[in-house]
Amino acid sequence: MTGSPTLEQRSQDILEEHRQIHFYLDQMEVTLVELRSGTPDEEPMRRLAAQIEGLKERLVEHHKTEESGGLFQALLEIMPERRVEISRLINEHDKMIEVLEMARIHAQCGEAGEADALSVDLNRFLEMFRNHERSEDHLLQEAINREPESMA
Repeated sequence: MTGSPTLEQRSQDILEEHRQIHFYLDQMEVTLVELRSGTPDEEPMRRLAAQIEGLKERLVEHHKTEESGGLFQALLEIMPERRVEISRLINEHDKMIEVLEMARIHAQCGEAGEADALSVDLNRFLEMFRNHERSEDHLLQEAINREPESMA
């Protein structure tokens, strides 16, 4: 097992990616506040569309790392009884990307007056993302706590 990164090392990489994703989320929140201020300018909506696209691209990379980078496989090996929960998390990845794409289209084509509806959609996304992230973090921590047992 010398050439393979430990689950703890992988989880540190995933946590760093989560921090990077939060940077995008913070930018979007600032733009949403600006939009809610009632500015009739379309520029913040277009900026929001670009921010959503950046977040979407980052999430696609992040999901690929989790799915193809061996993280979920390692979780399954350590905790096979959690297969349903791990599968649910994998399935949520596509749903998140779909939600972001719809929000991006809305921001790209919408008017500043539609910011409230878009804000509601993005807040739902944020809630979904945070719940997803908490579930992943919980599974990672549980697996890290079990990892020494499975290697014995």
